[in-house]
Amino acid sequence: MRKNADVPRAACAHCATSREGTVDRRAFLSVATLAAASALLQACGGGGGAAFFTGPSGGALVVKLSDFAALATVGGLARVDNGVGAPTALARTGASSFVGITMVCTHQGATIDVINGASFRCPNHGALFSSTGAWQGGQPTSSLATYSATFDGTNTVTIARPA
Repeated sequence: MRKNADVPRAACAHCATSREGTVDRRAFLSVATLAAASALLQACGGGGGAAFFTGPSGGALVVKLSDFAALATVGGLARVDNGVGAPTALARTGASSFVGITMVCTHQGATIDVINGASFRCPNHGALFSSTGAWQGGQPTSSLATYSATFDGTNTVTIARPA
């Protein structure tokens, strides 16, 4: 028998407060199990982000800048995977510099949206990311994975496949 079995619940100020907005044990265990399974899968090479990155031929992703008007100016951002491989964006960070960015949210693996060609937002929980993938607000999470990108000086950017 518990020592506090005779103490009425109302005697505890903490227990008497409302629990509205809290997560029950079943929901917590479900999410924790899913997170553990996801981490294990990613460690084995089957997780989100970089593990799924693939270009049209299973290697680097080659992007023609002329196909994406948003990439004509510094600060421009566009989804460039064209439905092939992992959801990937390209950001123009300078006159001749670019960065590839995964469009897979680090929180729960949802495909994120490009907003006004300038930033990202997760449709599942509202996390906001800058045009270079840095977390800016909303659901606390880590920044998006980035990939090196090489500009040929004219019209083509090659996003390297992560090792």
